[in-house]
Parts: sequence; C-alpha cells; structure tokens
Amino acid sequence: MTDEQYKTKAEVHNHGLEAIGKTLKEINNNQSLTGAHKSGAGDAWETWFGKVKDSDSEPDMRKAGVELKATPIKENKNGTLSAKERLVLNIIKYMQVVKEPFETSHFLQKNRTIELAFYRWKPETKKDDFVITDVALYEMMKNPVDFAIIKQDWHIINDYIKQGRAHELSERLTTYLSPCTKGKTAAESFREQPFSKIPAKQRAYSLKGGYMTYLYRTYVLGGEPSPAIVTNPLALQNKSLLDIILDKIRPFIGNNRADLARRFNVKDNTKSTNPEIIKHMLGIKGAKEDDFGQEISKANIKPKTVVVNKGKKELKEEFKILEYKFDEVIEETWEESELREFLQDTKFLIVAFENDGDNLRLKGAKFWEMPEEDIETSARIVWENTIHKIKTGVEIKWTPNKRTTNFINSSLRNKLFSKLSASQTAYYEDSPNSDKLPAKINWINRPDDKTDLYSDYYMTKQAWWLNKVYIYNQIADMFDSE
Repeated sequence: MTDEQYKTKAEVHNHGLEAIGKTLKEINNNQSLTGAHKSGAGDAWETWFGKVKDSDSEPDMRKAGVELKATPIKENKNGTLSAKERLVLNIIKYMQVVKEPFETSHFLQKNRTIELAFYRWKPETKKDDFVITDVALYEMMKNPVDFAIIKQDWHIINDYIKQGRAHELSERLTTYLSPCTKGKTAAESFREQPFSKIPAKQRAYSLKGGYMTYLYRTYVLGGEPSPAIVTNPLALQNKSLLDIILDKIRPFIGNNRADLARRFNVKDNTKSTNPEIIKHMLGIKGAKEDDFGQEISKANIKPKTVVVNKGKKELKEEFKILEYKFDEVIEETWEESELREFLQDTKFLIVAFENDGDNLRLKGAKFWEMPEEDIETSARIVWENTIHKIKTGVEIKWTPNKRTTNFINSSLRNKLFSKLSASQTAYYEDSPNSDKLPAKINWINRPDDKTDLYSDYYMTKQAWWLNKVYIYNQIADMFDSE
C-alpha cells in the first residue's frame, strides 16, 4: 500500500502493529541504514507505510490525518525503560506561525494524531538491528490537561516570536512542548524572524524526553499513572503549571519543618522527610518514593531541597545534579553528552529551608534552570577538562586523612565540578562505591603497603555538582528581605 491508501486511523495503526518484532532494516525494505543521518529510523518508519519523504505541512498519512514518528527507548541502570531523547516534530516557521491561531495552526494540524513506533536502542548495536518493540496511536487531545499545557507552551513560543525574540527561545521556557534547535551547519542553523533583524536559530517543536518517558510507561506499557497535581484543565486557563505548583507551596512558607512533618504525619529528620513534605504540599499522596506527580515527571522537573544556615550566603551543602560512569562519559562528545542534555532539558524546583540553629524554616520555592551561557561556557570547560583527565590518567594525592584529585574544584567562577557520589570512599575493585577508570591513576605519595586499598584503576564513584554559592545566588531573593 502507498500512503494515500490508508484512509483511517485504524488502518494506519493496524499496519503499524505488523512492524512489531521487525528490525529497522526490515521495515526499510531491507535497505541498510548504515551511514544514515539521525532521522534514519523515522525515514524507515515512513518507508514501511510507502510514504515518500517530503517537507509537507500536512500529516504523513494525509487521508487518515496521521503523522508518523519513530523514537528510541533505552534500558536504565535500574532496569526501567525510558525515552532516550525528545521527540522532534515539525520545524517552527517563524514567518508563518505568527499569523496562525493555535486551533488552526500547522503544528496542531500535523501532530494532533501520531502513529508512534518505539524501538529499543542498545549501545554498540548497529542501527539496522534496532527492533520495533511497541507501536501506539497517540492522540494529543485525548488528555485535556496535557493538551492545555501543550497549548500554553505553543503560545509561549509564539509570543517570543511576535516580540522579535525568536533568537532568545530556549527549551527551558516551556513545560511539555519545547523549541529544540534543528540543523547541523551554520547555514542551516539560522533563520530570518519577522519582528527583528537578529537571525534566530532554526528550531522545531518537540515533546520533551520526560513527557515521552511518561507516555511510554503509561500509554504504551499500561503502567499505573502517577497522581496528578492538576486534575481540572480549567485550572490552566489563567495560570501555568509552574504557577499552580508554586501556589500550592506558598501557604506553608514560614513554617518549621518539624511542624510540617507533624502536620503531614511524616517522620522528621530522616532522608525522606523533605521529599515527603514536598509531595504533601503538592497534594501528592500514596506515590512512590521518587514520584512527585505526573506533571513533574513529564516536564523534566527535578525537585531539590536546600538548606541555608542563617546569615550565610551559600547553601549548607553543594548541589548534586547527576551521577556518571567513567566508561560511558569518555565515549561522549560535549554536544551529545548526558550532562549537556540534562542541563538543557531540566528545570529544578528548589525548595529552600533556613537553619537558625534550632529550627529549619521553609523560606520559599523557585523554579530555576541553568542559563545557556553558563552551560556552554563554564560547565563545558569543566566537563572537557575532567573528561581529558579521566582519559589520560587522574592524579590523586594520598594523605593519611584524605585523597584529593586534580579535578577542577568547586568555585563560583567554575560553577560545575566533579565530586564523590558514593556515601563512602573506595579505591579498590570489589566495592559498590568504586568505578573503574580507563587509564592508570597517577598516585602521589601513596605508601607502598597501601596498593591493595588504593589501586591503580579504581576510584570512588563520581557525580556532577553545582557550586553552593552559585545556587544560593539564584534563590537569594528569598533571604534578602531580612
């Protein structure tokens, strides 16, 4: 059949289901995808339906009104499955979109119904051999709360273009639907915008990775949905999701943590106290330990509680953001690194407590995302420096009381740094707290009789952290009023 022969959604979906268990090469008429560009999987999915590739603003399956998209799924270290990346939709045409109302926009016309193919991505596996594991017919308007948030995001993007600020668009401005960059070369990457002479990066609408993960786990795998923070889409008519979340926390500002723990029947002074208090303030009850509500997951929001000692202009502790493994991070480039993608896609919900010596008092909550300039300057410099040292041999100085590496230290100037992630230090192979390095450690002052505890290739697991003064400066307005 050709794409014109699929007249209904059901016909499209039934043919999609027939691809389950097949490799990308098999659905691509047994033509190899080796050397194909990043959209090779999507092209193969279109080939399965007899679709000839074009840049039409109509859905791929025009008569059925269905767009075709293929997206990778990966297995995490804990065995769960998640989206490997965002789902890129159509290009944002700056000169046209400002003339469109949302209800008749090319975006909605093209993407309201999508036949999604999920294929299992595996490291060191050829693209030809990736297997289609699941297929779903995604209808954007079926979930009215999600659709209301996507509509808000579309308007945020459109308003930036109308204000002549298309060059300021960022994925962190929106909640579910983001304006991701699109285009590899300089010529491809910039476009004219209607209300400014400043060239703007070419961008496409995309559904965020967190949204795709949640969609896959519930919509496809049939997992139990997380509790919802917003249950009525009418609540989103005059407020954003972020405003609704902050409004739920605001009434508790000024309360002591011990009082909040009693109020919510949560054990005080334990590792789970702060997360449980946050969930109760958001109205999320009975959820799993790391579940703060489905909207938090879909929007790639990471709730983080911080403590500031009264009178200090820094956090009590550094700000941990992401663990990493040595053998994985050395295979990355900065542009496609896990850290860069994490910082670009993540909003932090920072909930701040002040410690006055006797009590922890809730000071406030704020959404924050790392500015693009900081990601591409200081964070990139530290990342590249750290990866170079991991590849060529980390220098570790041994003293009786501590071990120090030649990694760049925490500072306000550097912002990002690598530090121990494990609860206990370990420099030998058979420890759950250590990780193997790709190059021999350059030990300084290591005693000859300590080589069994301080090996040449194992060191304590690491994570990326942000400087505690840098993060305090992002929330200083909560404390400046005193």
